[in-house]
Amino acid sequence: MLRFIVRRLLQAVFTIFGVMLITFLLFRVVSGDVSANFVNPKLGAKARLDWLHRHGYDLPVVVNLHRRVYFQDRTEGGQPMFVTDPKGSTASGRLGLVLAAEQGQRPAEDADPNAPERLARRMTGHYVWMWNAKPANSARALVRPVERGVAELPADEPAFPDGSLIEFSLSDGSKLTVDLSGARTVGELLARVNEHPENDGRLEAGLTEYRPVQFFRSQFFEHLHDSVLFRGRSYATEQKLTNVIASRAKYSLAISIPALVLGWVSAMIISSIVAYFRDTWIDRVGVLISVLGMCVPMLAYMVLGQWLMAEVYPEAAWGLRYKTNIYVPVLIATVAGLGGAVRFYRTVILDEVSRDYVRTARAKGVGLRSILFKHVLKNCMLPILTNLVTAIPFLIMGSLLLERFFGVPGLGAFMIDSIAIRDMPMITGMTFLSAVLYVIALLMTDVLYAVFDPRIRLQ
Repeated sequence: MLRFIVRRLLQAVFTIFGVMLITFLLFRVVSGDVSANFVNPKLGAKARLDWLHRHGYDLPVVVNLHRRVYFQDRTEGGQPMFVTDPKGSTASGRLGLVLAAEQGQRPAEDADPNAPERLARRMTGHYVWMWNAKPANSARALVRPVERGVAELPADEPAFPDGSLIEFSLSDGSKLTVDLSGARTVGELLARVNEHPENDGRLEAGLTEYRPVQFFRSQFFEHLHDSVLFRGRSYATEQKLTNVIASRAKYSLAISIPALVLGWVSAMIISSIVAYFRDTWIDRVGVLISVLGMCVPMLAYMVLGQWLMAEVYPEAAWGLRYKTNIYVPVLIATVAGLGGAVRFYRTVILDEVSRDYVRTARAKGVGLRSILFKHVLKNCMLPILTNLVTAIPFLIMGSLLLERFFGVPGLGAFMIDSIAIRDMPMITGMTFLSAVLYVIALLMTDVLYAVFDPRIRLQ
């Protein structure tokens, strides 16, 4: 059995990985830019880009294979290279320029390896998306003041606003001032520097080779990392996912666990009696009521229950002002699922009550309770376990509509709110939790099969 459990757990890892991949594609890639839901449009594009950076949307999608803008000093002199922003410009800040030595960059191939200042003649900037640097092919926006990525700017906003000047102080003591106003793309930036009338080959601008440094620092792997460790934070409230689960799960469990227990016990008793008296008026009435219960939508039960409570006891119609208010959602959840459960369990039990050992027991005068609950139920536990254990993941999630309708601050209502505002960390985190619980429930089902049926061997 141990080997079987280990193998199933390994399979579960790939299953959960597939779930996280699908959720990433749906909620992170297909959904597109969600910043409009959380950033006031009046704050402008800069605020939106800052938000995208803060939440990792400016990282490469799958893997971080990037290039950087670099500036290579080609003059001969003993002074270190540095940059300044004249007249209040912020160009160097937008480029994020630092000496190559601070980023561990290799010196230029033609640099003198014995020169102590060789690393001080090369500066590099922020990441650049994997894109050709030629002006004709560079349709991506270039840079923004971030540390780890480059986000695409709106078409009507340049990467460098008017008045963006940058002054390079070269090693021979000379200076080169470049106007970057209106530059939008990588190629345009490089052309402004390399084709400057006063440059004359003194300063070279280009892109470094692709580097796999921080290869896994991408949107997908951060999504996977945050989901597995439950480190997600709400875009709307900055609340941690773990805090949300800790504060809301108790309300969902307060509804789902009593509803599951009451519903299962009631369904087993009713379906056993109905199946035992097959083709009698008890069976026909039981099946009729079960089918009617299945046909009535849960929303109708909720509306009726809330209306009755509003007439009889208004304080219990919404919210949890009193602890007794939880009884109404529990009762509705139990009644709403009873019809389908009785119909299913009746079908399962019918196969057993028609067997020879049941007829023999009835002929010997064995009591109804002993036949049904001591013999019949034990022999038809496998499908019952399957139906029961697979409901475990939904205990934590609670009932989405029921919690929302009755003002219960559980995880179900929270999930609906998160979907409505596209709060991706909360959605993906709860999806991961559901996937883990579902895999564990399936493993428990397989193990319980072997417990209730000695003929089953787990290999």
